[in-house]
Amino acid sequence: MAGELNSTPAQGDKAADGSKSASAVGAQTHGAAAETSAPAGQSDQSEAKAAQPKPHAGPGLFSRVSAALEELWLASFAWIPTPVGLALRLFAWRWLFKSCGSARFGTGLSLAGCRNMRIGNGVRMGRGCFVTASDGELVLHDCVALSPNVHVGADAGRIEIGAHTAVGPGTVIRAANHCIARQDVPIMHQGHVPGQIIIEEDVWIGANCVVTPDVRIGRGAVVGAGAVVTRNVAPFSIVGGVPAKLIGMRGQGGQKHWD
Repeated sequence: MAGELNSTPAQGDKAADGSKSASAVGAQTHGAAAETSAPAGQSDQSEAKAAQPKPHAGPGLFSRVSAALEELWLASFAWIPTPVGLALRLFAWRWLFKSCGSARFGTGLSLAGCRNMRIGNGVRMGRGCFVTASDGELVLHDCVALSPNVHVGADAGRIEIGAHTAVGPGTVIRAANHCIARQDVPIMHQGHVPGQIIIEEDVWIGANCVVTPDVRIGRGAVVGAGAVVTRNVAPFSIVGGVPAKLIGMRGQGGQKHWD
């Protein structure tokens, strides 16, 4: 089993872990600039460089070899169809995870960083899901259902999904963002800002949604298809749109339909 869902209360409209870190770094940079007398032409550039989080160091030789062996072992069983394949994958893969219950792994899965994942009983990963947790942490509680082609990326961050939560096909849930402040360095070389995503129990996330870092989706909430969730979602609320906004509450006025 994946354990108990972290029950820290929701925070305002947007969780502030990443923002607080960025603000603290910015404040330190500003103070340093005040104490030193750097040339005016270099001031803005040096502040931007100092304010940027350092990119993650490249993996060592042991990490690269381990990742290659993990990928090879996963690929050996990922293609096998029918219930026979489901049984073989559970038997062959469950020891790769930090913990793993009686999960159902569909065909064509792409997994990485399994040692950083905790998988509960009754978890289902549909065909073609892309689930990673390299340098991060992923917790899927009991009976979480990931529809086909869902992307859950806990790399350099943390994602926790509560029990009996359903995630629609094509949805992307990522716990980290690229750093983009510097203009003299390509974005892909600036590293990532780590974040956290908490999705509480009994949530329904529709097809083709995007959930950004540092948000919490409350218990029993519904996220309409195609929504982009950038702020916290209150329990039992219904949100939709880009960015996602409140469009209703469960249990008020019966079943609601929208385009």
